[in-house]
Amino acid sequence: MTPRSRREYVGALLLLAAGGVLGLVAASRPWGSGEQSSSLSVTPTTVSGSDLLPLAPAVALVALAAVVAVPAVRRLGRRIVGGVLALLGLVQALMAALALADLAGRVSDWLTTGPEAAGPVEAISTSPAWPVAVVVAGLLVAMAGVLIAVRGPSWPAMGTRYERSGGRAPRRPAGKPADGNRATWDALDRGDDPTT
Repeated sequence: MTPRSRREYVGALLLLAAGGVLGLVAASRPWGSGEQSSSLSVTPTTVSGSDLLPLAPAVALVALAAVVAVPAVRRLGRRIVGGVLALLGLVQALMAALALADLAGRVSDWLTTGPEAAGPVEAISTSPAWPVAVVVAGLLVAMAGVLIAVRGPSWPAMGTRYERSGGRAPRRPAGKPADGNRATWDALDRGDDPTT
């Protein structure tokens, strides 16, 4: 493997890991909150990124799994994995950007129609940094996917150094054990210890 291809290989795996970890962290953080008032009390409720964008943690987990899958698969497999990662990363970035454009409206909709809806919503606040982080995570995964799809087939696969080359190994004639093996078995038959 040339130094350039080694850098590409390691770089793609690092991009996948960074995109996966960033996506998981950003999707688990609160993207917004509001207070729901009922007849007896006011309840503060937070809305996480995975509530508004369930695709984000799923893409992050796929990216982290691909860190293991890319070394294990070969030419065509890498093209397929890279294409899927590029598509998922772009979709995640696009959906997070759309959520960011109307973050207050989406948080309000979630609080009024979601499973924890308890009444009218007041005092909505948002944290736009987390959706931006999910956009960045999606772009990292997409870049890694393109790199894997384009350059990945030339990288070595796991275990290739243990495979035999294109030529066939010489075969011994059937029925004739090697002389060393025969002597070892004869020594065992006599009761001798062949390890001494």
